[in-house]
Amino acid sequence: MLELKHIVKRYDYQKVLDDINMVFPECGIVSIIGPSGCGKSTLLNIIGGIDDDFQGDILFNNKSVKKHLASYRRKHVSFIFQQFHLNMWLSIKENVALPQFFHPQEKQKILLDLDDLKQAKMKDLSLGQRQRLAYLRSRYHLSDILLCDEPTGSLDPDHSDQVMQLLKEESRNRLVILVSHNQQLVEKYSDEIYEMKDGYIIHHQVIDNPMKHMNKPKTTSKIHFSHLRLSMSSFMSHKSRSFQLVFGLCVSLLCIVFTLTLSTNLEQELINYVYSLVPASSISFQTSNHESLTLDIIDQFNDYSTIIKAEMYLDDYEFLGISFKGERYQESNTLFIGDDTSPYDDLALEIGTYPTQNYEILVSLSTAKYLCQDSDLSELIGKKVYGWYQHGLNVKAIEYKVVGITNQSTTLDTIYTMKHAYIYLLSSVYDFDVSNVSASLGIIYVNKDSDRSNVIEQLENDYPSFQFKEVGASTAQSISDTMNQVRMILLIFSFLAILSSLFLIGEVMFLNIVQKKKDLAIMKCFGANTFDIVRIVLYESLEIVLLAQIFSTILYFNCISLLNNIVSGVLLNDSFTFKIDFRILVIVYILSYILIFISQIPPLLYILRLNTVNALKE
Repeated sequence: MLELKHIVKRYDYQKVLDDINMVFPECGIVSIIGPSGCGKSTLLNIIGGIDDDFQGDILFNNKSVKKHLASYRRKHVSFIFQQFHLNMWLSIKENVALPQFFHPQEKQKILLDLDDLKQAKMKDLSLGQRQRLAYLRSRYHLSDILLCDEPTGSLDPDHSDQVMQLLKEESRNRLVILVSHNQQLVEKYSDEIYEMKDGYIIHHQVIDNPMKHMNKPKTTSKIHFSHLRLSMSSFMSHKSRSFQLVFGLCVSLLCIVFTLTLSTNLEQELINYVYSLVPASSISFQTSNHESLTLDIIDQFNDYSTIIKAEMYLDDYEFLGISFKGERYQESNTLFIGDDTSPYDDLALEIGTYPTQNYEILVSLSTAKYLCQDSDLSELIGKKVYGWYQHGLNVKAIEYKVVGITNQSTTLDTIYTMKHAYIYLLSSVYDFDVSNVSASLGIIYVNKDSDRSNVIEQLENDYPSFQFKEVGASTAQSISDTMNQVRMILLIFSFLAILSSLFLIGEVMFLNIVQKKKDLAIMKCFGANTFDIVRIVLYESLEIVLLAQIFSTILYFNCISLLNNIVSGVLLNDSFTFKIDFRILVIVYILSYILIFISQIPPLLYILRLNTVNALKE
């Protein structure tokens, strides 16, 4: 079944094993004896596939396994080490079941009176208890070959004999290769004995030729989420250091998502404020050669289905505001109106009706509340107000009648009139011909479902001599550009913070691997391949990032809520609130995962170069 051909092993050009040739039976106990330093343990490491630096070949079932030692070890070999090699950060049960974390095994009963140790900690076990635990672990993996390096070295005579009896029972179903100094036990239980000296086989004795028992196939299973469970055990083995990393990364993530949220919300609030002063659906226009506009041209724009209303601003007439007093203009009694051209077709009414005459107007809800002060809003309906206009040094009033109040509150005090109403009314007050009015600037209000840029493109094609601009777009763009610059500076500092935290995790994980390289080597001896080790290390890093993201998300929600309470208390209203931006969370968190993978390159490269034999010697 197992054969060694011309095995040669050197340490620093000195031969430790010289031309070793051995043929092993399918079952039974084969003992290797000899003085210390003769190469017994080195030979055992080569047979177990954990030492690949040798000359010669290993054949299993007449096939060379030298180039497939990891697969050979994983499927066919189990160990009982002289130094026990237990993972101190795993529980007793996890140590026993370690092989089942990496490949399916048949569950074994707890033997050797370890029931009383189920609640014990690894650090509290005696040497004998650890030796017995190492035996149980080897039993958990029912491999074809069991390699035992001084399996009774730390046991009392009674337990030593008990272990050898169990190994003898094991040898009926598989090959047990034993290295021991206990000559009495070797002679009592061995089926073959090899004696070594100075790296050579000097004697071979065959005592018995046992026949292998054929066992019925048994149901096997693998531990679910094995890599995740091992990574969590590793994480909890150094809780203080792990949670320090979690805290540092949490603060970095919170800084970056909070910074981006504040800047994005502030930018949007400023843009909304700009468009509250000048509606986002408006387009200003004028002729390229600054010729005067006419009502005929304005009416042509009103014929477009995408345009709600078009108006022009008379050059020599300035709207000063409205007042309840029409005898004489007094600035102190006049309410400045910031918007008197907006359409009202899609506005809902709080009370009243829509205008049907040029002198009838609507007012916004916020303007009505200011005009009424403590009075009932309904008292404003039907009431006369005077719109004061200045032409040169001459100030005159137009008599308006309030017929309705919209349910919209506006940033600027606003009145709504019928199309061209103020022009017709001014013509009667100042006695001019409507067809001869002078206006160089006009405004167009686009249907809210229409895209302004598409409307502008169509108007530019139809009126090539006109210039059309999105009102407020340049201001909004300036705000966006400024906020982008501020955000970029803040983002750089936040990015450096999160980058330093993630690479700190990478450095700590590298030190963690160096510290636990012996434990990782033990895992490789009991079925783990390099990819298994990589997954365990990566999962532990991802657990740190995930915990940091959970904590930062909780803090993020609470910080936004606290900030809104502060802003609400300062501004005494809820008009300005910071909103949680899930898009920012997703982007930042995905970026953190990408960076954590990059930061793990050094520790993962270390794993790929890990020497199992050297790690076990430490």
